[in-house]
Amino acid sequence: MDKDLSCIWRYQTVYFEHRTINNEITREYSLCEVYLDKDGNLDKWTESRSMSPMGESVDELLGDLQFMLNDVAKWEPVEFESMQVGMKFKKNPQFEKEMYSKLLQAERDSKNTD
Repeated sequence: MDKDLSCIWRYQTVYFEHRTINNEITREYSLCEVYLDKDGNLDKWTESRSMSPMGESVDELLGDLQFMLNDVAKWEPVEFESMQVGMKFKKNPQFEKEMYSKLLQAERDSKNTD
């Protein structure tokens, strides 16, 4: 069976707002899976706004958790109800800065060990 390589998936931090007993609006955050087309636009997403990590072994579970944590840090949260086909997600600018700093540090460290 051929895999459709034009569509990739990842986790996306989503939120929904609700009112408390005191009539205050609060947000609750979770993760869903999003599927992107070849241009990075939202193609589809899971019906549930909350995904749990899973794996067939402890190592697979750890890997899934690492993917989740990476995607939480990399992408800005969006309101679950506002998602629509064709939308683009924004990267967290802080994540980009931190990754660039880590790459520079790794390059410096590798030069110091040579």
